Amino acid sequence: MADASGYEKAAPWLREQMTRFEKALTEIRTTHAGRPASEVKTALLAASERHGVHIANEVAQFAAERIADGRL
Repeated sequence: MADASGYEKAAPWLREQMTRFEKALTEIRTTHAGRPASEVKTALLAASERHGVHIANEVAQFAAERIADGRL
């Protein structure tokens, strides 16, 4: 079984990363909703970098497709 103290140590960092990602998502959802997914993805990756969070290419693609078609 995993040591719970490892999670407790990582939790503040994880929360901070999620907060930064949420800010990037909100920014791009506001400015790029309905635009082509490729354009949204590029903007989302740039916004994530500005907010100091790294997201995987697959996550960016998933979010971009949903922002582009209005599901996110």
